Amino acid sequence: MDLKERIKLNEGSIDYQKYLGTYKDGLFNRYKCSEGYWTIGYGHRCSEEQSPITEAQADILLSADIEIASKMAARIHLDKNYEVNDVLTESVFQIGYAGLLKFKKMITALKNSAYKEAAAQMKDSRWYRHTPNRVQKHLDVLNKIQGE
Repeated sequence: MDLKERIKLNEGSIDYQKYLGTYKDGLFNRYKCSEGYWTIGYGHRCSEEQSPITEAQADILLSADIEIASKMAARIHLDKNYEVNDVLTESVFQIGYAGLLKFKKMITALKNSAYKEAAAQMKDSRWYRHTPNRVQKHLDVLNKIQGE
């Protein structure tokens, strides 16, 4: 599964949003995320006045958001392994650039290709305690990569 599809699942698939009532009549409606921000589509922050959007519009917003998150993640660390870059991109997508910068020991471990140590640092966080299932997917990726 590619990064975009993983983010769609993690942010709430159409089926899940139908269940929640935020996707109805073929449109995504705004909702408040777990942090209290108005959100629409696949985790796109929006205004309180945001009108409902189509699936195609949500997809365009997601692609743009992934591009921004990817560029920000690369400013932190660009790894030789694309899976690590995807983990960093999705991390920026979820907790933001400033949030990810707080993981100094994890970033140092990644720069040293110490992926298991990076995973341990990620697990030892409030982020992991807040969204364990989502972060566990990142840990699984990092723990299976052979570092130096």
